[in-house]
Amino acid sequence: MFSIQKHFKRPKGFLGWFVGKVMEFDNRKINNWSIKQLAIQNGERILEVGYGPGYCIRRISKLYPGSFVDGVDISDTMKETAQSKNEEAIEKGRVRLFVQDISQFELNDVQYDRILSVNNYPLWNDQKQALIHLYKMLKTDGTLLITVQPRGDEERDSKARGYGAEISQALQKTGFKNITVSYKDANPSLTVSVKGVK
Repeated sequence: MFSIQKHFKRPKGFLGWFVGKVMEFDNRKINNWSIKQLAIQNGERILEVGYGPGYCIRRISKLYPGSFVDGVDISDTMKETAQSKNEEAIEKGRVRLFVQDISQFELNDVQYDRILSVNNYPLWNDQKQALIHLYKMLKTDGTLLITVQPRGDEERDSKARGYGAEISQALQKTGFKNITVSYKDANPSLTVSVKGVK
């Protein structure tokens, strides 16, 4: 069980590939819910933190064919999976995939209109530093959306509400404004999204 939990944080090898498939299936509804909340406009630049098997990136690039989507994930295995899923968009220069810890990830050549993270925030090694980086990478009036559905030992509605309060406070301390919290009833537990504007 410990080995499987480790692969959810940094999927690797065949077991990591299998975990990626499980994540994609389980997260599909909340991924689509998160994308809808972002209110993306065609032509915008998007960053996904923790892109996993690449479902969200492919969905965004298909729904908004004029958009440019970058992704950062800690797993080489997930990059390989996401690459094969988004091959055409990568060849056209509309999708770029990076492997790095989000607390250390910075790009100097681009600022984003929207940044999203689904079921990844609890795994960040340095949440405070990661939010500082994300704030810098957003354009003025850009939007950050963080969605979390508690899993495993945390699988209860009270934990989702706790994440809502925790993430809201963290965004406020980082400098975000107009912070809103939304909830969705979903299996296996209540899901929370926290949105903030730079």
